[in-house]
Amino acid sequence: MQTFGKLRLSVLSLSFSAIAHAGPPCFPDIDSLPEEWRPGAEVAESLDPKPWSPSEAQDAVRSIWLGVEEMIALYERNPAAAEDLWEDSVASLIEVTYSSANDPELDRSAREAALRNLSRLLSPYLDRTPDSMDCDEYEDVVPLAVYAHTQLGPDDPHTGKIVDLTNAALRDCEPSLEAAMGIDYQPVLDGTDETDDEEVFDLVIWSLIFIEAQTVPGLETTEEMRAFAPALWEYLKTYPLDDVETFEDGAEDEDFIDQAYLATHIAYIPTGNHRFPLYVEDSPRLFDYHRRHFYPVLEMGELDLVAEFVDSLRQYGCTPENDVQVRDGTRYLLDVFHAGDDSWMAYRETGETDDDVDSYDLIHKAWTGVLGVRGRAIEPAEPGTYGGVVRSWLPAPH
Repeated sequence: MQTFGKLRLSVLSLSFSAIAHAGPPCFPDIDSLPEEWRPGAEVAESLDPKPWSPSEAQDAVRSIWLGVEEMIALYERNPAAAEDLWEDSVASLIEVTYSSANDPELDRSAREAALRNLSRLLSPYLDRTPDSMDCDEYEDVVPLAVYAHTQLGPDDPHTGKIVDLTNAALRDCEPSLEAAMGIDYQPVLDGTDETDDEEVFDLVIWSLIFIEAQTVPGLETTEEMRAFAPALWEYLKTYPLDDVETFEDGAEDEDFIDQAYLATHIAYIPTGNHRFPLYVEDSPRLFDYHRRHFYPVLEMGELDLVAEFVDSLRQYGCTPENDVQVRDGTRYLLDVFHAGDDSWMAYRETGETDDDVDSYDLIHKAWTGVLGVRGRAIEPAEPGTYGGVVRSWLPAPH
């Protein structure tokens, strides 16, 4: 990184630290944004400057209900989609209930549908014995063990069964975590091997799994697993997140889009897929990245990516009422939802046809859209929770 870049990050760290201590780092209008975070003139003209209204809030809630219903209907119509999406078939529904400010009936409906998918995924393992498990299966069963613990409870016999099978699969991977992950990760973290956004994305997903595993009673974790997420977080402090202007096709550039998705997923590490708090001080440059690239991503207009940007900004405590980017992004998402005749799954990117879209694509549109527009009551990072594990090595600011 050039000296100018280091100086810029140093200045950002100081200014963002002051914001964090003052309260949620939110910006009520365009004029309150630093110049480099503001929209260009053409985009600015398309934005609605009015405050967020109660009717818009009601519209957002309705779109969440319909999005959950869309996902449930797809899984009912095509039960095999649960196997196709695997743990994402549970995540797509259960994440709606994270940091929930929803109607309890909505959360109940989402949890019941998530449990149906989980039961379908667990079914083939219920007659298995631990000695039948091998290392290659660890990646498949460890997320099921986590979801069985959270959705069925620690005392359910199916939870105990999948935990035992997962432990057996992990033991077959010993002595190296590399075998479980299928990634020779240490040279990447050491900086001795070159890598790319796709491989780093995979490392981020593994870090989420290893943190979750530490919250499940009886699920075995190794010292190497417990050290992985903190080491990855340290590595990510200097991993290149390039400015959109450096890409040949700007925000339309596929390499930029891949990196932007990586940035949104990095924010999942401290938050556990946006259950727990996210602070500017966790990573000032990540906060800057989301702010600085918000309007280029909005102008590019890919529903899923816009939604993930809004979703991340909400986890800092920002809302359509107190933050202009969250407000502009939520309005954009609702416009897309209505343009599809009140369907998230009807959205198509430029050049995308129905033949190009599979079950995962359809679910992902509704999944991210719902998460982007939903309000939340952020969960406290208490001991024993995912957030508590993270804050043991990434302390919250005082």
